[in-house]
Amino acid sequence: MNENLCMGCMENKGELEVCPYCGYSENAPRIQSCLPPRSLIGDRYLIGKVLSYNGEGVTYIGYDTVSERKVSVREFFPDALVTRSADGRTVEVRPNCQIQYKTYLSDFLEVNEKVAHLRSISSLAQILDITEDCGTFYAVSEYPLGETLEQFLARRGMMLTWGETYDLLLPVIRTMQLVHEDGIIHRGISPQTIYITSSGRAKLSGFCISAVRAARTELAAELFPGFSAPEQYSTTSPHGTWTDIYAICAVLYLCVTGIAPPEALIRTPETEIIRPRERNETVPVKVSAAIMQGLSLRPGDRIRTISELSTRLLPAKAAPADAPTVAIPAVSPSHTGATHPCTPHPQPNHPRQDSRSYPDSRAHAAPSQSRPQQRPPQNHPAQRPAQRPPQNRPVQQTRVPNPRAEQRMEQEAENKKERSVVLKAMLVTLPILLVILIFTFWFLFGGKRTKTESYKDNIVSSSEEESSSSGSGFGNYTPPVSSSQTASDSSEVSSAPSSESAESSSEPSSEESSDANTWSMGKLVGRQLEDVQNDGEVTGHITIDPDIEYVYSESAAMGEIIWQDIPAGDKVENGSSVRIKVSRGSQYVTIPDWDKVSQEDYEAALDALSIPYKVVTKVSTDYPSGYVIGCDHIVGTKYDLESKTPITIYVCENNQSY
Repeated sequence: MNENLCMGCMENKGELEVCPYCGYSENAPRIQSCLPPRSLIGDRYLIGKVLSYNGEGVTYIGYDTVSERKVSVREFFPDALVTRSADGRTVEVRPNCQIQYKTYLSDFLEVNEKVAHLRSISSLAQILDITEDCGTFYAVSEYPLGETLEQFLARRGMMLTWGETYDLLLPVIRTMQLVHEDGIIHRGISPQTIYITSSGRAKLSGFCISAVRAARTELAAELFPGFSAPEQYSTTSPHGTWTDIYAICAVLYLCVTGIAPPEALIRTPETEIIRPRERNETVPVKVSAAIMQGLSLRPGDRIRTISELSTRLLPAKAAPADAPTVAIPAVSPSHTGATHPCTPHPQPNHPRQDSRSYPDSRAHAAPSQSRPQQRPPQNHPAQRPAQRPPQNRPVQQTRVPNPRAEQRMEQEAENKKERSVVLKAMLVTLPILLVILIFTFWFLFGGKRTKTESYKDNIVSSSEEESSSSGSGFGNYTPPVSSSQTASDSSEVSSAPSSESAESSSEPSSEESSDANTWSMGKLVGRQLEDVQNDGEVTGHITIDPDIEYVYSESAAMGEIIWQDIPAGDKVENGSSVRIKVSRGSQYVTIPDWDKVSQEDYEAALDALSIPYKVVTKVSTDYPSGYVIGCDHIVGTKYDLESKTPITIYVCENNQSY
């Protein structure tokens, strides 16, 4: 079947010379510095035509002969440092470039290995394998991903609402938080590196070494005008999470306005950009302000982290409709033939860095759209002439808000919110302080008075006994008492204490009965559920609600209670039901090693980790029958249990004696 595969789309074209699916012909000219089609890498991956390349390397369409599916193969081939040998396959390092080559190769492996460990996250393009061959390394990832965001917006032909943009790109934004926590800065987030799958989900790809995403390095830079941050054009400004914040906000700006921000090289602090709210009334005021702050030229003025950006982008309950609605079709960010509406003067023609492409690569050009005329920036010396809107574009003329007024409104709203929080805190704190004062007053004065009165009673009773004993006049002599008198006296004495004890025991009996019906709630959080269920002290007073909620937790062990609806220390009636949440353990588990493991043992290991799987039998004479010989996930990578996507394990079927 491999002989009939088209090297342009990896479909079975039969005996035809030209592929009926993509029109690719193997007789077409090819780039000599790249691998020839039908090269086999790692004795597994069949190489097809070139998809793209930059200063870091070349990306080919490929075919996995083991799992029998299409893949994307990324070859580390920094053409400024290496050449292809005479055999057309082996990579040779140029003289005096060994140190730079090894440094960048180390960066290439580090980036791809980190991304591979996150490969089960559905919003990332999954790296399936990293292999060495031909004197260099190759990163194999999934293919196809779908259409780029740029193609998606061009096909739609109009800008998105904020709700559509939020639902589409929020998974990518949240995934970037995990990427940043793993120490990776993307530096290339753009409409060309975000893909939309056939199911409508966004995926992020295009991870490269940092030297390719910065100007004036030894490698040819790949920057994305309008989406690359200003510090990427500088040799002195450091990169960080704020660099990706700029790119994310630029992508959001494109989606909700239909135009890309001006390239960072031609922007100045005096050049105003149209606020998203002014162009699309579905964008809330606070979201518009967050996007504008993320597009700040100075890194110190930007939002610094993804978590802060996600909080700022949370949907509001309602957004005031105080901005004009302009029905304008989307404009492809690659269109540079017209003056940008966000700048007062025409843009200079800056050359795009490393805009190379191949003859056989697919070109995706967005349809050219005419851009509307915009008002000049505030404080512009020229007076704006009266203009008639184009006849084919309905324009709703309404008052354009003043940006400073919006800022004042936002500041007033923040002040009201702070005052509300302070007032609520006072309302909660004052009753607590009052209870503490009352308890302190009672303890200092009420308890002291009771002790004093009890002490005085003891003094009186003892003095009376002394006076009665000394009043007879006979010293220690006690006159004889008749038996009848003794009996009557004893009956009086015995009757008095009994009445007193009855009176004294009447009051605490109600307290004891009240304490017997209540229990001070214990702390269940941090304990294992099994231990709590076997603890008689707990189960003797309360019952655990059988509807237990199991949730993933990165900090709590499996089976550990992480939440209880009744706080510890609260008084509860005996028999009360308590709702709890129990940890299911980490959401991400490690793919176990399958080498020299039987199918039964490997399936048991996957079942213990709750990883779903499917089994595919492969004929091989290298292993005994019933042993695992491969997996479509890299051993040691993280699997997202929430995705519930089954992994594939390949089991050997050997008809010969091993």
